[in-house]
Amino acid sequence: MDACVRSSLYEDALSIAGFANTLERRHLIDSSSTEKEVEKQTVVVGVVSEIRRREADLRRMLIHRLRGDVTMPQCLEVVTALRRLNGVELERRNNKSGEHDLEGVHAAMEMRLQVDFLEARDAWLEGGIAKIGSAQAAAAAASDKGGASSRTSAQAEQILDGIERYRTRCFEIVTQFLAIFRGSFAPSTSSSNNQDHSFSLLSMWTARRVQTFLTSLNSNLISHVHDTATLRDALDASSFFASSMGRVGADFQSLLAPIFEPLLTKMIVGYWSDGLNGMGETLKACRDAGIAGPLFGTETSSSKDRSDGINVDDVDVQSSRTPHPPRSLLALPPLARFLNAYLTGLNELRRCLLPGAFPSIRLAHNKLIADAKMALQANERAALTPGLRGEATKLREAAAKMKAEFDKCVEPYMKNTLEVALGSFDYAMAEADKARIEAEKKAALLAAEKARVAAEERAKAEAEEIASRRKAEAETAAAEAAMKMMTTEEQGNSNEEMKIIDGKSD
Repeated sequence: MDACVRSSLYEDALSIAGFANTLERRHLIDSSSTEKEVEKQTVVVGVVSEIRRREADLRRMLIHRLRGDVTMPQCLEVVTALRRLNGVELERRNNKSGEHDLEGVHAAMEMRLQVDFLEARDAWLEGGIAKIGSAQAAAAAASDKGGASSRTSAQAEQILDGIERYRTRCFEIVTQFLAIFRGSFAPSTSSSNNQDHSFSLLSMWTARRVQTFLTSLNSNLISHVHDTATLRDALDASSFFASSMGRVGADFQSLLAPIFEPLLTKMIVGYWSDGLNGMGETLKACRDAGIAGPLFGTETSSSKDRSDGINVDDVDVQSSRTPHPPRSLLALPPLARFLNAYLTGLNELRRCLLPGAFPSIRLAHNKLIADAKMALQANERAALTPGLRGEATKLREAAAKMKAEFDKCVEPYMKNTLEVALGSFDYAMAEADKARIEAEKKAALLAAEKARVAAEERAKAEAEEIASRRKAEAETAAAEAAMKMMTTEEQGNSNEEMKIIDGKSD
């Protein structure tokens, strides 16, 4: 028996264990009329007890084999051997006393076998995978070869590899359990109860493993994931894991959202907070140094043309994607850098767009705008404080201009880009209609202004023409009158001359 156990000869070991029952039944139970006769069978008693101890060793060895990487046929072989070992134990109990509830004892043994199976396979699962995303060895190797980028990629790969290994092993354990224990029950009342107990046991084990996975995943994502691309990869791997477990009735996709949505919001808000803190530090440094140069930039002519006019044909195009940043902010570098940080956060959001995180992102957006307004107001109050050294006039001008530009341009643009990034189609259409109406109104006002100017020019030209015509008529009338007077004078002179001639002739 000992040699069979050491050599993993299960069939021979079980045959010897069955023979021990036969030996016990023949020599110990049948001839047990008196205690003296039983004590005479010392050799048989010793052999049977030794075989019983080796049965325990055989059971421990079989369970230990389940703690390793075994295939489905090997697993079925081990469980079959354990069941035969339970049958030997059941036969031994029946030989000693027939008053036991053999069916209940068999059900208890089967339940214990299932518990041992899950405990052994659970140990294999724990021993075969490290903590998901720990990435300590990978990060150490990456830190020797490269910088932070290589270390981050190594950590991301370790997280994804851990999720995949966890998925394959959990699914393999559940599949093995269902294949081995579900098909072993007959369609009777007691067997159906046992089957219900086995399903309940598997359900409890699966729930515990899923909860352990989610806890480990959450802690490792918080520690090692700092960009939304890696977060998206981890979400895809976890969703595939959950859908795979759904084939055995353990889909937990609904439990992933409470883990990934807060992390996504935290990453986006982190970019926004960095931009706001950078703007505040720049304003404070300029005030302390009394220098206004870093607060002003150069505004190109194209920015003025774009800010003054609106192209009605581009409204539909701009409503379907993120609008162009206002180029007028090139004249105010602190606001431009703040807006760049805000857009960087939205770009990260697009890599892992989770609808459940939209309410918290909207709240964070409103808080960011309020904090930015408070920072600009505080900067304006500090700039208006008497005794400000350095370029006080320019600092005050920059503070007032940034505050006005934020209210007029930056805040509406941030709200519009957020809604477009979140895919709010209704908002985009409403903004497009509003922009179209405003463009049409502006075009109508421009047309009316041009018509008014043209009418004024025509009226002025007509008035000038009438005046010039009247002046010409007056000049003509004066010329005619002068000609008429000259004619009259000539006629008078000629009459006098005729009179003089007539007088001389007389």
